[in-house]
Amino acid sequence: MVSTLARSILLAVLAQSAVVQAPGTDDDSFRIEGAVVCRSITGFEDYEVLPGAELTSDEKLHVYYRPRNYQTAPKGHGFAAHFTQDGQIRAAGKKKVLLRKAGLMDYEAVSRDRPENLCIQNEVSLKGLPPGEYEYDVILRDENAPREKRTATATVKFRVVPAKRPERGEGPG
Repeated sequence: MVSTLARSILLAVLAQSAVVQAPGTDDDSFRIEGAVVCRSITGFEDYEVLPGAELTSDEKLHVYYRPRNYQTAPKGHGFAAHFTQDGQIRAAGKKKVLLRKAGLMDYEAVSRDRPENLCIQNEVSLKGLPPGEYEYDVILRDENAPREKRTATATVKFRVVPAKRPERGEGPG
């Protein structure tokens, strides 16, 4: 599902190795790892971080992350990982949601082997946000997991800055 607020793309890299856990994590709970604001995203572990996570309200927020410890289910002659996602923007440190998009993404990765190494990309419009500090919450659901273990959340911080005006002599004239 693609929305006007955001476009999400799930990129699947199917590997036969076990899912690698982050250092210091010894549980197998469903979670999001590596959420980062990016300048560009090409594929699995192939992205350029946006220094300072600064954007104008005319730009789009690009967020990359990896779901970990998700469930797969038999599907046809293979297996499927199935995710849905909501996204929301808040002023930094505040609880009040300024922009929210439910049903931002509904994606199912199907393969002959269990899909193990996946990444997700969000592209979020910042139209209408005044300059300031913000947080974007990724609310990801593993649709194959039991309801009580289904949701993981990650937050990235970013800053909206005023658009730079062309200096004299630059641009049309």
